[in-house]
Parts: sequence; structure tokens; C-alpha cells
Amino acid sequence: MEKSELLEKRIEELEKRILFLEDQIHIKPSTSPPHRPGIQQQEQAKEPVEWDVLIFQKILPPLFIIVFIMGVIWGFKAVSDYGFLQPIVKVIIGYIVGFALIVLGWQINKGRKNLGHMLLGGSIPILMLTTFAMHQLYDISGPTIAFILNLMWITLGVFLTFKYRSQGIGIVAIVGGVFVPFLIKSTSPNIPLFSLYETVLFTVFLWIALKYSYKVLYFISIVFLQVAILVFFIFTNVPDGYKWIAMLPIFVQHGALLAILLKTNRMLKEQAYTLFSIMLITAIWIRVIFTDNEATILMTIITLIYGVCYYVNREDSIRAPIFIANASVTLLNIMQLQTDNLLFEGIIGFIFIYFFIYKKFKHILHLILLSISYIVAFYKVLSFSITGWVSWEMLHWTVFLIGTGYVIYLLTRLFKDKTILNIGVSFVAIMLLYYLHMIAVLVSGDSGSNMERVVTSSLWIIIAILFMVFNRISLPQGKYVGVSILFVTLAKIILFDISFVSVAIKALLFLVLGVVGLLVSRAYYKK
Repeated sequence: MEKSELLEKRIEELEKRILFLEDQIHIKPSTSPPHRPGIQQQEQAKEPVEWDVLIFQKILPPLFIIVFIMGVIWGFKAVSDYGFLQPIVKVIIGYIVGFALIVLGWQINKGRKNLGHMLLGGSIPILMLTTFAMHQLYDISGPTIAFILNLMWITLGVFLTFKYRSQGIGIVAIVGGVFVPFLIKSTSPNIPLFSLYETVLFTVFLWIALKYSYKVLYFISIVFLQVAILVFFIFTNVPDGYKWIAMLPIFVQHGALLAILLKTNRMLKEQAYTLFSIMLITAIWIRVIFTDNEATILMTIITLIYGVCYYVNREDSIRAPIFIANASVTLLNIMQLQTDNLLFEGIIGFIFIYFFIYKKFKHILHLILLSISYIVAFYKVLSFSITGWVSWEMLHWTVFLIGTGYVIYLLTRLFKDKTILNIGVSFVAIMLLYYLHMIAVLVSGDSGSNMERVVTSSLWIIIAILFMVFNRISLPQGKYVGVSILFVTLAKIILFDISFVSVAIKALLFLVLGVVGLLVSRAYYKK
């Protein structure tokens, strides 16, 4: 009886606990935040397109200011063709139109900001084109006056960009400003003045772009400076004594972008990728303009600068990878300039550097650089034919095969993907067969093609066996690769060798291959 009473009490206690838990389960949902479908619907719903704003404020002003500028240009041409107006009158009308746009832009209502910006921006190219016509077409002014006037228009563009916080005005001003020196007619270009002007112009607009986070102005100021320097070198015969001065804008641009990346935190990713792109372009400029020794000195200085930058920012996930990438560009150029035979080993070495940097920072740029470097190495190694046991070609091929195997191992461990290992092992096997064929040529020497065929087949059989041995140790794909090599060897013997070798050699090859095949079959035979 006592036991039954105890059981009844325990059952009652359990029932109470169950009821308590059920109450808790029902209470918990009520304590959660109330469901407000209206807010979710508002978040999910897309904002409707304001067609009036899109068409009349964003599309029409820039489109028709361009149309208007083209009309002014064609108007100049028309009155010139028909001789309606004297040159001085055309120039006066051009300046009146330019200043009229400025007045209209300043008096525009605040609610029409885009239209006002386009009117102000359109005034800059009209003033510059008028100055160009006055100087180049009508010879009313000399180069000094034309240059000073264009500087005034560019300064006006900078002022309007600041005053109205308008990226559009800045873009128009920088594009026009970059090409001002080309609008000045001169029989002997002033190279120092050109370099100084382009340098100051770029620096000013780069600062504006970063101050207000104007991405488009940032990229345009960088790209158009490069274009201007390229055009200058194409159409100007720059003496050797002036090449350092002519390259000043390129060096200042590179240095400014590096300094800004180190000092600011705005647009960091854009700055980082831009600096890498400029590094590549700067390397090309240096290689084209300067002698090998001068280029080596410059590349060494740049490498040291980026080495220091990396050391100071070695834990920075954005800056550090870019500094390593830029330093690798200069180091590879130094190797090509001074030790061309070791350039291939340098490329293989940087493949591993890119891998470990990617592993640390997960920066996609280094994975891309790794891939590009390997493609270049693969392309170069195919052009090397081993002609001696102690030769650069032998070193290149050996380093390539060892490096490829280790890279595949590292990538497999990093991404934990067996597909990389499967494809990689097969690729290594194919390259190894070609490598062994070249080794067979060296071994056979002057013995003739028959010996070469026998040695090649023998080496392939040996490597097939080694793959299967590795399968027993740590390479699951080894047996399949080994069997594939055996089949390739058999196909080679049947299709290419059997017609050229003697009966004794045929017997030997088939006996060896048959025995190996049977042993393999026995080793992997499963009941």
C-alpha cells in the first residue's frame, strides 16, 4: 500500500510539472515582440520610381547641356564658313554665352539643383573652347594669355565645385583642365611648366574627390592624368635630359595615392585597388622611359618603400595585402632586369607568397594574382626544352613540378575540397609524363629513337607504380592515376612504338607492362 501511495504522489507531482511547463509554453509566445506586418511590408516594398525626378532633374539637364555645347561649336563653325561675323565678335559672343550660363546657374532656384549644376558646369568648356578659338583659330592672343585665361577657367571650376558641392562641375573642370596644355599652340613645349601644371591640377582635384567622397571624380582625375602624359610623350620629342621632369606627374600621382591610402580611411577599398593598378602602370612607364640600370634603381626604391609600409601596417587587412602585391610587381621587374634566368623561380616563389597572404587576410586580389602567376609560369615552362642535366631548363621544370604539387596540397587543405586534389593530381601526372619524356631523351643520348622509346615507356611504368605506392600511403587518387598512366603507356606502345622497335624490344615492353598490369590487378583485387 505504501508503494502505491508513493507512486500516486509522484504521478501527481509529474502532472503538476507538466501543467506548469504547458503554462510556460503558452506564456512565452505572448512575451515576444508583437508581430507588425505593416512594418515588414514597408521594408519589403520597393520605393516607387519618381519618373519626374529621373527625367526632368537627372536625365535632361546633363543631356541637353551637352547638346547646347555642341550647338555652340557648330555655331562657331557655321558663322566662320559663311563669314557673317568677324573673329573678334565670335570670341566676344563665346565669352558672353559662357558667363551667361554662370549667371543662370547662380540665380537658379535651390529646388533645381541639378539643372543649376549643369549650367555652371557647361560654362567651363564653353569658356575654354572660346579661348582655344581665340588663340588657335584666329591668332587673336598669344600662348601666354591663352594659358592664363584657361588657368582662370579651371580655377573657376574648382571654386564652383567647392561652392556648390557638385561632382559634375569638378568632372568637367578636370577633363578640360588636363588638356589645356594641348590647346596652346607652341613650337617648343615648355616641359617643366607642363609637368608642374599637370601635377598641381591632379593634386587639387584628387584632394577634392577624397574630401567629398566623389568616386567618379577620383577615378577620372587619375585616368585622365595618365592619358595626358601618354599623349604628351606620343606627340612631343622629350629629350633624355627632360625625361625625369616629364615623368614628375606620374611619380607624384603614385606617391600621392600611397600617402592618402596611409593617412585616410575614406574609400579604402577603391584606394587600395587603384594604387595597385597605378603600380602596374608606373612599372610600365619606368621600363619604357628609363634605362635598365635607372629602372632597377627606381624599382628598388619603390620596393623598399612598400616593404616599410607593409611592416608598419602588417596587420591591416586592406593596406597590407596591397603593399605586398605592389612590392611583388617591382621585385619581379628587378629580377627580369638583372637576373632574367631566375625570373621563373621568382614567379613560383611569389605564388606561395600570394597564397599565404590570401590565407591570412582572405584578400581576393592575391588569389587572382596567384592564378595569373601560375598561368604565366605554366606558359613559360612549356617553352623550356631540357637539353642538359645541368641547365636552367632542368631547374625550371623541376621547380615547376615540385611547386605545383605543393600548391595543390596547400589549396586542398585551405578549401577542404577533394575536387582540387583530384584535378591537381591528374594535371601533375600529365606534366610529369612530358618531363620524363625529356629525361628519356637525355638518357638515350645518341643511342637512337628506339632507345628513347624504351626509356620513356620504362620511366612511365615506374612513375605509375610510384603513384600506386603513394595511394597506399596518403594519396587516394594514386591508384587511378597510376592505372591511367599504364593505359597511356600501352596506347603509346601500340600506336607509336610497335612499328619502330625490334621484336626483342616489343617482347620486353609487353612482358614488363603485362606483369605490372597483373600485379596491379592482384594488389587491388577484392572478393
